[in-house]
Amino acid sequence: MANRKSFKVLALALAAILLVGMLPMALAQEKTKVTIWHTFTEGQEAYINKAVEEFNASQDKVTVEALTQPYSGFTDSVYNAVNEGIGPDIIFNYASEAAKYIDAGQLADLSQYIYDEEIGIEGFDESLTQGVMNGEVKAFSDGIIHYLPAYTTGPILFYNKTLFDELGLQVPTTWEEMEAVCAVIKEKKDIPGFALDSMTDFVQMLIMETPGAGYIDTENKVVLFDTPEVRAKIQWIVDMVGKGYFTIKSSGNYFSEDFNGGTIGSYMGSSAGYPYITPQGFEFAMAAVPAETWYPSWNRGPIVFYYKDDARAEAAYEFVKYFISADVNAGWVEAVIALAPYTWTKDTEAYKAYVAQDSLAMQALKAVEANLDVAGSLPAVTGAADVRNFLKAAVDKAAAGEMTADDAWTECVTLSNAALQGK
Repeated sequence: MANRKSFKVLALALAAILLVGMLPMALAQEKTKVTIWHTFTEGQEAYINKAVEEFNASQDKVTVEALTQPYSGFTDSVYNAVNEGIGPDIIFNYASEAAKYIDAGQLADLSQYIYDEEIGIEGFDESLTQGVMNGEVKAFSDGIIHYLPAYTTGPILFYNKTLFDELGLQVPTTWEEMEAVCAVIKEKKDIPGFALDSMTDFVQMLIMETPGAGYIDTENKVVLFDTPEVRAKIQWIVDMVGKGYFTIKSSGNYFSEDFNGGTIGSYMGSSAGYPYITPQGFEFAMAAVPAETWYPSWNRGPIVFYYKDDARAEAAYEFVKYFISADVNAGWVEAVIALAPYTWTKDTEAYKAYVAQDSLAMQALKAVEANLDVAGSLPAVTGAADVRNFLKAAVDKAAAGEMTADDAWTECVTLSNAALQGK
């Protein structure tokens, strides 16, 4: 029979074994957890999950969890959760979405990490075009970086090549040429020659191409597009709709449906929309939209929230840095069928092979790329998202005859200034 001393030795041995066994669990529990909320599906969701798994395998202090969320109402859900202090650390969206959280101090300061000697990103300031760097990444009202782009897309022109060839029409390279093309299509086929999936982006293009006009005075919190020249362009859009040259209302859910049915000659839509083009009895093609001096490229990427936990914010940054690194970013832009925003990604062999493919996807992206030399960004300040909505509403109301173009624009300017000033 074992004595008390033997039992004591055995107990100590068992305790030691238990402690050793529990050590990995304790270490895992000490890891800082980062949560990503996203709405990606299929191949894009799979890529994010793969990136998270590989990142986690490389870490001993951070663990990341990616959670797929419903697309409907996503931004509202995030906003409510962040305000309750139970939201995600990272979402993927545009700089304009990040701007909604600045005044409340709910975004992480990524600048302190990006320029840190130990954990910073080497060559960061030269990694993006100046339009994106200065117009989005560094353009927040508090002067701090809260978001980083992960891929680039933009609007392109989808056109009925069979119709254009039949009528001897060239792809328009200016808006004046677009009007002329639409006049011929209307006369010969009695259909609109041009439709707009994103009225907001179109109006923004016209504003930014107008000499003497601008978008937002961030210091004084007022818009800069209340000029006679801009008002004349808004009237021009309304006139184009009135003549039947342009259409701004689709017959169904998307203009791709009207285009497929041959009831419009062309439309301006997202480069990501090419898989939905299934023309009924004609050949289609894609081209650059007539951006003369300014183009609204779309740069979407991680926004990092702050919950007064520096370790958590730094952990989220570490994943973001990993996700935009050359090889990981190259795989991501291929998964979402987009262009790479970073120079280091563009230099990888994987990305070069990707953009060298002869496919519809590359045709769409080449149409975006053709305008990137004049790509610009607009201030991501509080109220900017509201301004976008007011621009569209002004044209919709004027085109529907609810208001004159001049009155609709006056209302747009008034409401936009109030939104920018938090009224």
